[in-house]
Amino acid sequence: MEENKEVLELLRKIEKSNRQKIRMGRILCVLALVAALCCAAAFGVIASLVPQVNTVLAQTQSVLSNLETTSQQLASLDLESMISDVDALVVSGQAGIEQSMEKLNAVDFEALNKAIQDLSDVIDPLAKIANRFR
Repeated sequence: MEENKEVLELLRKIEKSNRQKIRMGRILCVLALVAALCCAAAFGVIASLVPQVNTVLAQTQSVLSNLETTSQQLASLDLESMISDVDALVVSGQAGIEQSMEKLNAVDFEALNKAIQDLSDVIDPLAKIANRFR
């Protein structure tokens, strides 16, 4: 009888252990399914991002190409001669302005105004006569 009790107790322990193993198996199965769903979702997100990444890479390639062309053009410029040309242009413009100012200062504006007034005085009577013939 005692042996039966021991066997019965041992069977209960085995049954309890099997229940725990079944429960752990179910939990592991659910976790594996969740992990598989997460991987599938991640794959879907990555697959939807690939065209956008390709577009960005193409644009980046275009920008780098333009940047390379621009840097080559900048490297081929002779900035010193351009600066000296601009400087010479400014100096010649300044000289022309100085000459113009000298000529304007040499003009006798009072005499010019007097001559304009005299001309106006002469033309007024002629204009009145011309208006009578209209």
